[in-house]
Amino acid sequence: MNGSASATPTLCRRCGQIAAGNSGTCPHCGSPLNGAAGPSGRDPGESAHYLAGTGGARAATEGRSALVTTADGSDYRFEPAVVAPGPRLSRKGWLTVGAAGTAVVLALVAFVLFWPDPPSPAGTVEEYFDRLGSGDTEAALALVDTGRTFSPDEAPLLVAAALANAGNRPADVEVTAAQPYLAGSRYTVVTARYTIGEQPVEQDFAVVETGDDETPYLLEKPFLYLTVALPGGLDVAVNGVAVDAATVARGTPVFPAAYRATTSGNALFEGTTRAATYSVGNRGDTVEIDLARLDVAPGAQGAVQAATEKYLDGNCVNPSTSTSSYTSQCPLQAPSMSWSQTTSWTITAYPQVQVSSGDQGRARMRFATGTSGSADYTITYTDFSGVKKTETGTVPIDVSGSVGIGEDGAIAIALGY
Repeated sequence: MNGSASATPTLCRRCGQIAAGNSGTCPHCGSPLNGAAGPSGRDPGESAHYLAGTGGARAATEGRSALVTTADGSDYRFEPAVVAPGPRLSRKGWLTVGAAGTAVVLALVAFVLFWPDPPSPAGTVEEYFDRLGSGDTEAALALVDTGRTFSPDEAPLLVAAALANAGNRPADVEVTAAQPYLAGSRYTVVTARYTIGEQPVEQDFAVVETGDDETPYLLEKPFLYLTVALPGGLDVAVNGVAVDAATVARGTPVFPAAYRATTSGNALFEGTTRAATYSVGNRGDTVEIDLARLDVAPGAQGAVQAATEKYLDGNCVNPSTSTSSYTSQCPLQAPSMSWSQTTSWTITAYPQVQVSSGDQGRARMRFATGTSGSADYTITYTDFSGVKKTETGTVPIDVSGSVGIGEDGAIAIALGY
């Protein structure tokens, strides 16, 4: 053993190679070794152990054994490292994780599918029909620019009761087009198709941009206009809602829906229910129900016959004497014998009348003689010589005219012979 110090291996900080000896420079790259310090600032006495540890650790992590001799002659064997396994999930845990993942995926899919579209004119029309389809007429009117300006008297059918029957509500709604009314205009014309019962309808809707973030679009009068032709004095209900006959005769706004009008009739006209017909086009979107020509009520024939007999009795027979051969109230006419004659009548057979429904829309019916009647007359007069004389005879009775319901509810006859 010589007197010089044993060479201590040093790790070159520049090239990473092991430099043996005490030259102070790395034999591999020529860099200064700063001989006072070993790798990572360790003193030279620990360098060999560090190098041995480095090689051994590398071998161990590569899954093989390694025998390393340090500078002091000690041998070290490094065995492969044994890594302790981490915690393992149970079956229940894996199911929980899977369920959570599935929920996240479904939430993302729902977000994509059901995220509401931004407001648009077409979407506003669709929302309007959705609300009508659910029967929520108040919510539907909230989408109408003039929806709150109609009074119950002007628009008695813009109510939920008119759409209480789900079968009357519009269905199969499809928006087919949406175009600006004019370039730069706030209005958009949206065309929608829908069915009412089994009848297809196509209608244009005017949608106005409001500038309001909460309700950016509103519809301008998205209604149909209903008219009901009906003889005067009759009651009428539309979709079960009692309405004033004069109001629906003029026309009233209604929601897009199916409509039926019902009248209970009276002693002359038979009650009935009739469905609407639809006309949508350039002249307006209208709904018409024709009750103008009603059938004769089952008891009308007998009622008019009785009223005719009462009329003849009251105007011809009960005033048993008359100063003329003819009066405007009595249809019977006797011969004219003298300007001062008196005439009395006895009806031997009443005429049998036939009733017809009359002119369309009129509250009165027509009647005419089906079988002629007869009446005996007795005339008393004084001739030119001053002799009082009497004449008798028989005349036929034929009547015609119109009949209606008076203010007192009774049948009223007007002759037009």
